[in-house]
Amino acid sequence: MAPQPGYDALADLYHRTFPEPFQTALERRAVDAFADLAIAARDAGPTTAVSIVDVGCGTGGVSAHLGARGLSVRGVDPSRAMLAIARAQHPDLTWSNGDADLTDVDLSDVAGVIARFSLIHLPPDRVRSTLADWAERLPAGAVLLVATQSSDAPGVHEFDHAVARAWRWHADALADAVTTAGFDELWRTVSRPDDDHRFPEVHLTAVRR
Repeated sequence: MAPQPGYDALADLYHRTFPEPFQTALERRAVDAFADLAIAARDAGPTTAVSIVDVGCGTGGVSAHLGARGLSVRGVDPSRAMLAIARAQHPDLTWSNGDADLTDVDLSDVAGVIARFSLIHLPPDRVRSTLADWAERLPAGAVLLVATQSSDAPGVHEFDHAVARAWRWHADALADAVTTAGFDELWRTVSRPDDDHRFPEVHLTAVRR
């Protein structure tokens, strides 16, 4: 596997290469469907606030999209260089340096967690333990959206990501990890490879039981 420089070294290049938060209409619609669920949970609950945590927020495009939907968003990313771009592009949102453990984030009143193509960089066993920790700390009814590169072969498979070690998940394997952790799957989408995507991709949404 080629050397992997990490996101700090490639933050500016990443931002120039991916200036928009979504590469396809399906990606946008999956995130909007997640936002709809979070807003519906707010409307059914005792408060008008909807707090979303964007795990591995990168340069902040998806966080900003959710903020434009009227959601209160906190973006969390381990790369300080990526966060610097996010803060410069979207100074009205809240940004935190941290990893998927969300050690410094109180999840007890969070309506939703979104992790798009960020959990791919955790070994599979850590993904499972991280999801279980989130489930333990989130309130019942909180919504989860996880997106990863996928595979037609069952299981989880390491692949040659350009930036850092990464694993892609068959949709059923991801669903099993999510449901075992304490969530109930609501829906999933699986898109096929194309000229811009080497692998299938899965977006899976679930609710904290």
